[in-house]
Amino acid sequence: CRIENCDSCFSRDFCTKCKSGFYSHRGRCFRGCPPGFAALEELMECVEGCEVGQWSEWGTCSRNNKTCGFKWGLETRTRQIVKKPAKDTIPCPT
Repeated sequence: CRIENCDSCFSRDFCTKCKSGFYSHRGRCFRGCPPGFAALEELMECVEGCEVGQWSEWGTCSRNNKTCGFKWGLETRTRQIVKKPAKDTIPCPT
């Protein structure tokens, strides 16, 4: 196997099991997962993480379901989940 930090290979260029402390990602071994991927600790693998869209604009100030001024109310904004995570154990951000 020519893969650095690999314990077991499928072929010379594809790792199936990384050494302790390394995460497997697309046949390679890494200390951490690349952006857009989350570490699945029990398997020491990188899986696709949750992808969320941009934040919406701030909503109007409201209090007790009534529009309010700039004080003592609540403004909210949201963002949509663009892609759900590969595993249910990796939650999307709120």
